[in-house]
Amino acid sequence: MSITILNEFKALPGNFEALTEIFRRIVTQIRTVEGNERCEMLLRVADGDSDDERLIILETWTSIEAHQRAATAVDPKDFSAIMALLSEKPTGRYYQPIDS
Repeated sequence: MSITILNEFKALPGNFEALTEIFRRIVTQIRTVEGNERCEMLLRVADGDSDDERLIILETWTSIEAHQRAATAVDPKDFSAIMALLSEKPTGRYYQPIDS
């Protein structure tokens, strides 16, 4: 059964564009990794909340193990650059579909 990961990143003020540029490259890389079924970068829709510097990366994988192996496909320099642009620790959670 496939799993979905919802990753959330909050940029430091003034760094949102730089963060999205790095993730554009990473999302393209992730889509080529064996076991990846889907990878999308989602931007928060302005809703009047002051918290509009968040970026969501939504991934679907054949398994948790496939997702964990995918980390080797991303350049470690990109990870360092991302962390320098964040105002808080990123979050990531695994989800499984519920049959209805």
